[in-house]
Amino acid sequence: MRVATGHQTLSVPCLVPRCLRLARDFLILPDRVHRWSVAAVAGMISILIACFVAYAYVEKHHLVNSFFYGRLRFSFVDGGYPEIFGYGLELAACALFAMFARAYRKKQLYAFSAILFVAFLDDAFELHETIGHMFDIGLRLSPVVGDLIGFASTGLLSVAFWLAGARLIHEEEDWFSYLVFTAYFVTLIAFGVGVDAVHGMLGRNVSQTLMTLIEDGGELVTTAVISLSAFGMWLRRRTAPSHDCGTAAYRSYPR
Repeated sequence: MRVATGHQTLSVPCLVPRCLRLARDFLILPDRVHRWSVAAVAGMISILIACFVAYAYVEKHHLVNSFFYGRLRFSFVDGGYPEIFGYGLELAACALFAMFARAYRKKQLYAFSAILFVAFLDDAFELHETIGHMFDIGLRLSPVVGDLIGFASTGLLSVAFWLAGARLIHEEEDWFSYLVFTAYFVTLIAFGVGVDAVHGMLGRNVSQTLMTLIEDGGELVTTAVISLSAFGMWLRRRTAPSHDCGTAAYRSYPR
């Protein structure tokens, strides 16, 4: 299988290793600020997951004297601590993509900024549910159909942003970073939609705590990887030679 980048056609065996190396270089930098950021985000996610597991255990066994009993905000619910942290990561990545696009004239990255903003609105303010409810009222549809229309609307909007961004790519090297972040967003969708569908089909036949960890925890970790990688891309470009404004942002640090 071969993929056209607009400049030449690359085979998947050639494309995948280059994208994997770039993904590694965005996430693992010889930069103290980035390393501390990775450690802080990883530590916060570990604490949030540990608190959720403790909350789930206490609720399951009705340990009413425990600190975690009845404290729903430790769970992955709207307004819960893990979700709020996820909102912050989404907005941080959204800002980083927009800043990078503006500062270094990589307009294709506005697409990811827009997609993340849509994701934030959907997570924090139930965007697709709101759109679905509008269709329910206007066309007198069932709530299920309205919800599907709302989800499809936000999905198509995100696809439109991605296609618009792809059309703005003028340099071959820019395709690799675009594909790296595209893979992250596909992973995010897999957790948010795919695992959620499996969870719905299995119902009570599987551990609810485990499925919530896989679904919501996977979304949170993937969002963190996107945010930290966007930050890494920004730092790499800042340390690149000033005379190289084309591909320096995507090259490896000297080892």
